[in-house]
Amino acid sequence: MFDFEFSRLRLEFKALNSFQTPYFLGSAFRGIMGKNLKKIVCIKPFEESCKNCQLKNTCPYTVIFETEEILNYPAKYAIKPPFQVIHLQENQTINLDITLLGSSANYWEFIISSFSNTLNLGKERYLKLDKIYFYNPIEEKYYPLKRNIPKFQAKDLLNLKTDKQQLTLQLNPTSIKHQNQIVNPQDFNRDILIKAILTRISAVAQSYGEKTEKIYIDKEKINITQQNLKQTILKRYSNRKQRHMNIPAIEGELTLTGDLNQIYGLLKIIENINLGKSVSLGLGSVKLLSENST
Repeated sequence: MFDFEFSRLRLEFKALNSFQTPYFLGSAFRGIMGKNLKKIVCIKPFEESCKNCQLKNTCPYTVIFETEEILNYPAKYAIKPPFQVIHLQENQTINLDITLLGSSANYWEFIISSFSNTLNLGKERYLKLDKIYFYNPIEEKYYPLKRNIPKFQAKDLLNLKTDKQQLTLQLNPTSIKHQNQIVNPQDFNRDILIKAILTRISAVAQSYGEKTEKIYIDKEKINITQQNLKQTILKRYSNRKQRHMNIPAIEGELTLTGDLNQIYGLLKIIENINLGKSVSLGLGSVKLLSENST
């Protein structure tokens, strides 16, 4: 039906001083990664634009970081920053997960290098990379990364089953477009959720793997029985556009019931590749919080 490779890293950073993190760190982490990655790999730094560079189809910077802007493909990575205000003391740690899609996992050492120096999150907030892990999505465990990063297949998650009768899904800030409009909490429903899941997985499979037939879910057999969502406006500064920007999103929890094995494997995939728009900024990070029997 469909398949693609992915690898997931966890970077553990140690605070070099005491500070309070902002709620939305995704833009800062992405900016640090892009700036440092380009410094590391670019051999034509005086080229006016990466779009005009003859090496754009093979350069690790464009292949990893600028797939949407320059190569017209979905982002080749998704990040999972913590969506909470954290009062970090010196030497306390904070984590960032990065999922690498398709061949981008071959460049993992460049990505690690882009986070290896002292990081300044702005306003005198300093971090230092301390430990690196990889995530096994089948076992749902993290292991220290040693030599090579393991690659996993989406189809192996698709085959996972659950014997539970309800699932609670946490949506961290997620931006979903439906009928050319960003969905707000009042309009969000089962059909929009299922379409967003299928759209995201199909786009990744078509771009970085294979998809031989349509992914089908009988949505009438899936129900949202509880829904507690709110609208969130995330603020970021775009270096490319040289201005502050607002990103509308929704976040909260919802409870799914019905024929859950139709959607369970797809949700386990989405847990790793994120949902909706702006996944390279950390939006669309979702998690199955509980799998309760009734």
